[in-house]
Amino acid sequence: MKIAVTADLHLAIKEDYPERYNALENILRQIEEENIETLLIAGDLFDKDFQNYAEFENLCKKHTQIQIHIIPGNHDAGISERSIVGPNIHIYTVPTAVTLGSTTFLFIPYKEKTKMSEQIATLEEEIRGRDWVLVSHGDYYGGTKELNPLEPGTYMPLSRENVATFSPRAVFLGHIHKPINWGDVYYIGSPCGLNISETGKRSFLLYDTLDGSVVSSVVTTDVVYFDESFIIVPLDNEVPLLKQEIAKRIKSWNLDPSDYSKVIARVKAIGYAIDRSAILSALREGFDRFRYYEDEGPLIEKLSTSTDRQLNAIAERTTKLIDELEWDFGGDEPERESVKIAALNVIYGT
Repeated sequence: MKIAVTADLHLAIKEDYPERYNALENILRQIEEENIETLLIAGDLFDKDFQNYAEFENLCKKHTQIQIHIIPGNHDAGISERSIVGPNIHIYTVPTAVTLGSTTFLFIPYKEKTKMSEQIATLEEEIRGRDWVLVSHGDYYGGTKELNPLEPGTYMPLSRENVATFSPRAVFLGHIHKPINWGDVYYIGSPCGLNISETGKRSFLLYDTLDGSVVSSVVTTDVVYFDESFIIVPLDNEVPLLKQEIAKRIKSWNLDPSDYSKVIARVKAIGYAIDRSAILSALREGFDRFRYYEDEGPLIEKLSTSTDRQLNAIAERTTKLIDELEWDFGGDEPERESVKIAALNVIYGT
C-alpha cells in the first residue's frame, strides 16, 4: 500500500494565496492517477490565526476517494473535526494509533512545551513489537540540527536517541520547510514555496508500507523561488566569468523553459569588482527572462570596487584556495560563501 505524505502548506485565504491551494490540488490529482487513496499531512496545513476552512473542505469534496489524515502543527493547533467537516477528513488532536495497510501509524499532533518522546510514550503499548511509522510536527535533533529560520526556538523536540529507543520504521515530520532526511527520518518540506527562502522545485513523499521505501515526487506549482548570490572577485575577466556562472546557475534549476514564467528570483552580487556598473548590467541581462522578488531587481549594495592590482591578485589566489579545500561545508560549519566573503573583507580591510 502506498501512502502520500506532505506538510506545511500554510493555507490561508485562497484569493490571497491561490498557489498554495493549487499545490495541494496537484498532489491530490497525482495520487489519484496512481490509485493512492491516503494522504497524510504532518501539521501546519493552515496558517496562523486562520479560521475559515470552507475552501479546504470544498477541495476535499472533489477528491472523496482520498482519505486525508491531518495532525495540527504549531500554526494550526486549534483545528479539529469539530471545526473542519468532511467524510474523508480525519484530524488527530491527541496521540492516536491508526492501522493503514499492514502498518501502524502513530499520529502525534503538536503540543506546546512538551517533548515528542513523551507523547509517543503514551501509546507505547500500541506500537510494541509492531512495524510502525511516526507522523508528527517539531524539531529533530539528529546530530546536526536543521533550523527553521522563520521560527527560532525549540518545537516539540525528538532526538536521535528517542528514535533508537522506540524504533519506528520511518519518521515523517513537519515544521522545517526544507525537504531533508537523516536515515529514516524525513522532513517532507512545504509543497509550495511560501517565500524567497524556500527555493527550487517542491515535492511530496510516497511511502510504501510493503517494503518501507520512500520516494519523492515533484509538485507542479504556480511559483518557483530562487535566491542566487554571486561572489565577485576583481579580475579583468570578471564579467565573462559572471556570465558563465549565471548560465550554470539557471541550468542547475533543472526547469523546462516553459516553466520560466513561474520563476521569481532574488539576485545579488557581493564582494569586490573592478567595474561595478558592468556587473550590474551582466546580472540584468542574464536574468531578463525572470520576475524579481518584490520587483527589487539585481542587488549590488554589498558589492564594492577595487583597483588595487596587488590586493586583487591576493583575493583571486585566496578564493581559489578556498574552492580547493577538502572541507565538508554545511551543517554547523560556515558555508563556502561566508568563508570567501570573510577572506575578502580581511584582504581589503573592511
